[in-house]
Amino acid sequence: MLRKKDIPVWEAARPFLDVRSNDEHTLFSYYWVKQLLDFYPDADADVVLPAILLHDVGWKKIPIEKVLESFGPKMKYPELRRLHEVEGVAIAEKILSELGYNEHLSKQICEIIDGHDTTKEARSLNDSIVKDADKLWRFTRHGNETIQSWFDISMAEVQEILRKQFPGLLTDKGKLFATQMLEIAELKENLTKYIPNVSAER
Repeated sequence: MLRKKDIPVWEAARPFLDVRSNDEHTLFSYYWVKQLLDFYPDADADVVLPAILLHDVGWKKIPIEKVLESFGPKMKYPELRRLHEVEGVAIAEKILSELGYNEHLSKQICEIIDGHDTTKEARSLNDSIVKDADKLWRFTRHGNETIQSWFDISMAEVQEILRKQFPGLLTDKGKLFATQMLEIAELKENLTKYIPNVSAER
């Protein structure tokens, strides 16, 4: 799934991604970047693919007991969302330098990491691709189940959270993908309204 040239970035990033399932989240988000690139060929794959692999490495520097209270329905430390971006830039700069990335490319990648959660408007097409791919994971079944386990909430509550996040998507294709995934998830949760004896385990 990973491009050959991105494997060294992944391998360097992975030790920083063993926090709140960030390793799994990152691979799903990488998939969504690749999907969006098919529709937005003017975006630069050599910027957005390394950026998505590195975007959450900064969570490694946040006290583990505060991570799940830095976002979501039980948020107590919203300032840590910004701190993970700052720490992420520092880590990414070091990784990219060690891998021999040129300064211009490294700067573009780090500019996306710096603000990927805390800035809402698209600062460039590349930025919008990464922002949307980061969010699209939440709409997958894997994302739904992870969010449910993090906060000990029902799937209906997860879906309500996602509906509120939908306006934050920046690309038309990102909105389409999110809509499709959310509607499929809602259909699964409501099958028993139409098929009373359907198995809940399906």
